Amino acid sequence: MRIGRWPIALVWLMACGSATPPLPSRGGPAWLEVTSEHFTLWTDASAERGREIVREMERRRQVVMTAMNDAPSKARSFAIALRSAREVAAYVPAQFVAVAWDAQNPTSQPGILLAANNDDDDHVVNHELTHVISFAIIKHQPHWLSEGIAIYFEMADLESNKTSVQIGMPRDDRPDILQQQSALPAATLFACEDSRCMDGRFYATSWALFSFLLNEHYDQLASYLQRLNEPSEDRRTKAWAEAFPDLPPDKLDDELRAWLRVGKLRLPYIDVTVHDVATRERPLGDADALAARCLLDFKFKDEVTAMRTLSEVLMIDRTNLLARLIDTSYTHSIELDDARATAAAHPDDWRAWRLLAFALKDSPEHYRAMGRACALAGSEAPECDRLHE
Repeated sequence: MRIGRWPIALVWLMACGSATPPLPSRGGPAWLEVTSEHFTLWTDASAERGREIVREMERRRQVVMTAMNDAPSKARSFAIALRSAREVAAYVPAQFVAVAWDAQNPTSQPGILLAANNDDDDHVVNHELTHVISFAIIKHQPHWLSEGIAIYFEMADLESNKTSVQIGMPRDDRPDILQQQSALPAATLFACEDSRCMDGRFYATSWALFSFLLNEHYDQLASYLQRLNEPSEDRRTKAWAEAFPDLPPDKLDDELRAWLRVGKLRLPYIDVTVHDVATRERPLGDADALAARCLLDFKFKDEVTAMRTLSEVLMIDRTNLLARLIDTSYTHSIELDDARATAAAHPDDWRAWRLLAFALKDSPEHYRAMGRACALAGSEAPECDRLHE
């Protein structure tokens, strides 16, 4: 994510006071849920803007899926679109207009926080949207792959009047870095696991390697991505060696250098056929708005603030699913009566049934509840994956 004009934004926030608006019942903006086949969006922006964001996410997902040979995935993603960058800055530093995360969170779904009013001139939202889409397709991504995919698609222009979109073109600074410095060695790239080593050279090499594999080793790359969805961590660890037995790190370094010097970068066009996206809408109340803030508090602030917000949610609605998911994730407990009531209030959501199964422990009813969860979730529930190992 690129750093912008944070000192100005900080002064503005200090002058204007809190960026968090009042709850809907207290004169704040109305909250709305907009759902499509693959996304659930909660927003305090307008209904029209909410629909636009969902349509863009579905179109971008189609492009990513097509480029990856229609990788099978029915996983849903959860998006929170706050009205402005000022509201987003209440949770993350002002230089971030969007942040994505994988499914390892209380919702069990990949997620994204974004500013609904951002024009994305620097393509940060595109980058983060690609993250959240790819997290739903490939559950376990090494950092280099995650960034390589996001950079590969970040410049794709999905204007509504276009029927195809060009992919693969990076921002100018990515190849510039590779011209000034050599690509990182593959062993170093693969070993990078935290932000301390994720500099410009890391991002540029991640884009170059993903592009190289798409251009020169497409079938092997597809096999590698499939292996990363294996339930077994041991099998995922062996994914590269099994998919690319002819490309150990030292040979990969040689081939990537040669390709960057004389290879051909193909910039394919992907047909986009999604025009009218079917969506459903429902109003959200104070409990939902607080639950969304609670999730963001846990992720970006501190547990004390989050737990205070969580208590407010459950006082308003003891069956609020997002709040129950957060509470159970952090306390590792849920009362059976609360779990039953939550499943009754959300009978079509597999996560509510998983909460009930958790509360039931090892009783016969536990297995019935887990069976119901797996029937609704398919491969979204990790427990259901393990049942088929």
